[in-house]
Amino acid sequence: MYTRQLKKCPQSFVQDGKPVFGTFAGHSERLDIRGIKQPYITLPTFVSNLRIKSRISYFFNIGSYIGCIEFFDAKMFGFSEVCFWNKTTKQRFVYRSVMGPRRRFVPHSLIQAITANYSKRRYTRLSWDRKNDKLSVIFNLHGSNGRPGSNGALISKFTGEQVGEIITSSPAPTSRRSSVHYMLSTPLHGAISQEKKHAKPKTMTDCEGSALFEMSRTYMKFRSNGELITGIGMLNDRQISFRLQVTSQDAVENDAYNANVLFYGGSVTPLPPVVITHPYGKMEKWIIQDTENMVDLTFTPVSDNPNVISAFILRSEYHTIYGTFEGTLLTAQGEKISFRSLPGISKKFRIRL
Repeated sequence: MYTRQLKKCPQSFVQDGKPVFGTFAGHSERLDIRGIKQPYITLPTFVSNLRIKSRISYFFNIGSYIGCIEFFDAKMFGFSEVCFWNKTTKQRFVYRSVMGPRRRFVPHSLIQAITANYSKRRYTRLSWDRKNDKLSVIFNLHGSNGRPGSNGALISKFTGEQVGEIITSSPAPTSRRSSVHYMLSTPLHGAISQEKKHAKPKTMTDCEGSALFEMSRTYMKFRSNGELITGIGMLNDRQISFRLQVTSQDAVENDAYNANVLFYGGSVTPLPPVVITHPYGKMEKWIIQDTENMVDLTFTPVSDNPNVISAFILRSEYHTIYGTFEGTLLTAQGEKISFRSLPGISKKFRIRL
């Protein structure tokens, strides 16, 4: 069976000018990959640092809603997006915003930090404080004629029986450059409410749910593409979440270095590389499999959220797709997990810098 050693987490992912690669249990104090000596041979350091792109993602599944909150740091400007679906009606709600120049959109600290979109119409704040064991998400999003306003308050913790976290540091795709991902699977508590103009607000009672928090930093290619699969929910009274991905940034030796992982009931299982295919189109059934018999899934899309960004020298095309998973996963302890209709979100992207 496939295994990938979980090492003790270093406090720095760059040592003596060289990236530190591996799969690490727990967390570091900071997530930073600056300081690599000549990641691009002909470019000076300050230009190389501009090629580092950072992202924060918070996937949530609570009550009737599933969605994702994202912050993307493009150095000169940033983007924020709140996208979620009503699982019962399949209705999609999307709120996007471009953020002006700021010193940093995605913090380095994994101990205590905040990132926010301070726009009055798209206020979104994500903050964390390990000392107080709190990961908090708040959003207040104004609606329009065809879209309701949305408010949410979601609270998660860093400790507990159902909590798991991991850091992966991989070549991107060669050993001169690196890509680092921090992931936290945790229960959440909170509520989301919506209000249309001249209509009675739809208020949700506080309830329990599941969350997957991710922070990543990558030395990006000028052109990159990929697919990311995220499943999240409850199974057999245990929290389950997983991340599987295939991108042009993946390491050449992807058996040893990849960001695929399964969280189940607080335990963490590094997963092998996978192959993702959708022979009948992105809105038909996807097939996700590996060669180690640990991953055998299908993903059935329900609704697509397309997004094309063209600003300055950046152009990106994203498809965020809500759907359901069916199949089996195998934990590091040999436990076979089978499920049907597990909610999740897939992303298909192309980026040109």
